[in-house]
Amino acid sequence: MPLQHETNGQHETSGQRIETVHVVPGTLTLIVKWRNGVEEAVDMAPIIQRSAPLRHLKDPDLFADVEVIDWGCAIGWRGDLGYGADTLREQIRQQTRKAAG
Repeated sequence: MPLQHETNGQHETSGQRIETVHVVPGTLTLIVKWRNGVEEAVDMAPIIQRSAPLRHLKDPDLFADVEVIDWGCAIGWRGDLGYGADTLREQIRQQTRKAAG
């Protein structure tokens, strides 16, 4: 079983690399599986809306073409678009805090 560290009741994924990523069908949400075995969801819609280079990913077919790149240090799409693992992890933390109220 993978080692999992917890911080404030949450699994710690700091410095972790991404093992797999897939899209929740019909959404702009990704399920990220870290190499420590933890799976987390992240809604990419707010990021896509704020980032001009990522805006074309509103197209579900383009968004669904996500893959793990750079040996798990990032996710990416066609056209050399990438999003780093640490930035992705921080986005997940923010969304988790917001949902927790």
